[in-house]
Amino acid sequence: MIVSLSVLAVISAATAYAVPNFNGFAEQSPHEMASAPIPDPTVSATLKDIQSFQQQNAAALQENGAVLQQNVAMLQQGAANLESLRQGFSTQQTDLKRISNQLSLLLARVDSLQNAVTPPTTSSIPQPNARTRVARTWRKRTSRLPKPAGPVSVRGAPLSPAPAPGWGAG
Repeated sequence: MIVSLSVLAVISAATAYAVPNFNGFAEQSPHEMASAPIPDPTVSATLKDIQSFQQQNAAALQENGAVLQQNVAMLQQGAANLESLRQGFSTQQTDLKRISNQLSLLLARVDSLQNAVTPPTTSSIPQPNARTRVARTWRKRTSRLPKPAGPVSVRGAPLSPAPAPGWGAG
């Protein structure tokens, strides 16, 4: 109850204060306006400079946005090219492995064919030397030739006993 009485007292005091000044509020017409303040020339110049800088910054931001979009497009294109190169490299690497395996198989086949062509030899059986056989048969043939009668040259050709006429006449 004390609280409500104190609230009532505050409201009464506010009313008593506002009633004498109420006529002053009613006398002001809504058409009266306060005069516009006269701006300071330095403040006006500063405001114009700020507005100019804002416009320049807005234009620069738009230009930077366009450049950024171009850079993003080029970056995306570069990423696509890089991915294409990676795929090509991977394909080439796979092809290289396949060709390497094929080459290894081919070399193994060549080795097996070469081993199949040469007869197996052991170290206990000496290999006949074909050159020795040719030399033996050549000696046998040369011994069967008749020996020439008369003088013989160093290389084995018969020499004529007398020089032919016309030799040394000159």
